[in-house]
Amino acid sequence: MLKRLFASRRHPYIPGLNKPERIEIDLSGAKLCLQLPPHHDYEGFEAMQTPIPKVNIYDQSIYRDSTPEDPFSSSVFIKRGWEYYGPIWRMQPVASTTFIAVVEQVNCLPEGMSCFNPHHLEQALIHLIYEMGPNDPLPGVRLAPVNWVVRAAGETQWTFFEVHQDLARIHAPNPSSAASYSSYAVTPLDDRYYLRLMFHNHGYVPVGQAIYNMNTLRDKVCRNIVLQLSPSAQAQMDRAQRCWPDARISPQREPENWVYPEWRYGESGLNEPLVVILKPGSAPPPFDL
Repeated sequence: MLKRLFASRRHPYIPGLNKPERIEIDLSGAKLCLQLPPHHDYEGFEAMQTPIPKVNIYDQSIYRDSTPEDPFSSSVFIKRGWEYYGPIWRMQPVASTTFIAVVEQVNCLPEGMSCFNPHHLEQALIHLIYEMGPNDPLPGVRLAPVNWVVRAAGETQWTFFEVHQDLARIHAPNPSSAASYSSYAVTPLDDRYYLRLMFHNHGYVPVGQAIYNMNTLRDKVCRNIVLQLSPSAQAQMDRAQRCWPDARISPQREPENWVYPEWRYGESGLNEPLVVILKPGSAPPPFDL
């Protein structure tokens, strides 16, 4: 209670931060262990997806919101919210993070490529970022990848990056807009599957303090990840290392300079899609074997 009493925007109170839940997930033989703060919602809503203890990543029925023709298929197995509280006299949170853990099937990865090849994984992630950007113009222009870095979390190598709004394209953005962004952490689970952790942040001003506190929570979660690959996945990784011993992932990347399409809202009365492209933007990035 003392932490709540003395909370501030510089040092916000996050319910359950120091009493995380230990969550263990079986992902088709891969053992994932996370230490996550409990779900918290000011308005009393339950977690969007309680942890699913056992997930068959090869069962196509779990990818309900996509088809094999889509570039990527995702299945959520954890989704919860965390809140940041400032001064005690402000009852509502000043910021929030929505945490989502998904298994992602990379349908667009050409035959002969593997997520265990770091160079191939990098190409898959750039294609994913393209899907979030020019191929989905409705949310606005995005800057990505931002703060791309590759580092170990536990005994596995992860790729971290962020997606931000391009505030230069927004007329009179909200002062806190720069503190609303998404962080991602990705590591392979199989030749054609990877694990993606998402942190969707909605911050406050001062922006610098908000970003620092939200990144601190993300880093605390990621430092405590334990992932043990399944025997079959370990064999795939060993094979990839033998086939591509010199393959590397870029340690840093600058945001992509893609051209966004010109578009308009579709007319439902004419059975048009939500977004109608008037002039195409950049094409999807190619894969390089």
